[in-house]
Amino acid sequence: MMRFMLSIAALSLLAGCAPTGHQDLEQFTAEVQQRAKPGISPPPELPLLERIEYTGADIRNPFQPTPLRGDAAQATGQNCPQPTLGSPRGGLEGVALDQLALSGTMRSGNGQLIALLVSNEGKLFRVERGDFVGLDNGRITSITPQQISIREWLATGDGCWQQRDVSLTLLNSQRSSN
Repeated sequence: MMRFMLSIAALSLLAGCAPTGHQDLEQFTAEVQQRAKPGISPPPELPLLERIEYTGADIRNPFQPTPLRGDAAQATGQNCPQPTLGSPRGGLEGVALDQLALSGTMRSGNGQLIALLVSNEGKLFRVERGDFVGLDNGRITSITPQQISIREWLATGDGCWQQRDVSLTLLNSQRSSN
């Protein structure tokens, strides 16, 4: 009897796995395909563009480097100021002025003022009038107890140079010694 019950249970289980028709799925697919009719709209007509003749053939090509106008600067001669290049470089000519600060001044044995500059690395430098300072061919023109004046040469890009006066001022409340 037990065998008979197990056989019926196995048969009913296998009957549930029997293939059934997919008619409902096929019908749904057919309905969706009939409803969906994709429509592609035609592309818009592009307007006709008029041709324009290129007139920049005689203008400099922006993709070619411009030649330096060194010949123009040499042709003007005295109208174009030039610094004295090639002089021996001192220790402070490789240091930018924004990395230097005036620490104080003192008088030398002959009475001339000497400035003490300190770099942002903490190095102390002693400079006099006429010494070269900074990256732009700067030369110390005057030293007072409160500041030093420097005349720099800046390249203008056309082979000429322009002079600029800058100064380093004593920032702290120290007084210079006489």
